[in-house]
Amino acid sequence: MSLDAPGRPVAVLADHMLFRELPFCGVLLDTRSFHAYRLSRPAAALLRTALYGTAAPAPYPTAAEELPPEETGRAEATRLLLGSLAKRGMIRPAPPIESTP
Repeated sequence: MSLDAPGRPVAVLADHMLFRELPFCGVLLDTRSFHAYRLSRPAAALLRTALYGTAAPAPYPTAAEELPPEETGRAEATRLLLGSLAKRGMIRPAPPIESTP
């Protein structure tokens, strides 16, 4: 998954997955097997940004502060998280946005 388009969603959830961000963590629910996967607050913030773009507001006031600073490797952390979730079939790359002439 390419992270070279800042601000745009870079991933979409698989059809059988649901994502919710709670005040204390993030949760991915697999509706086929009814398994819940807990994400840390920083991981949930990275996934929210990857799924909805940077324009997606944090659902809770303190969640906005959970993204790691850019200089500590936010892109690398996002790449590792998305790679792990993609390998498990939980997400897939977002379709490209086609420009209209």
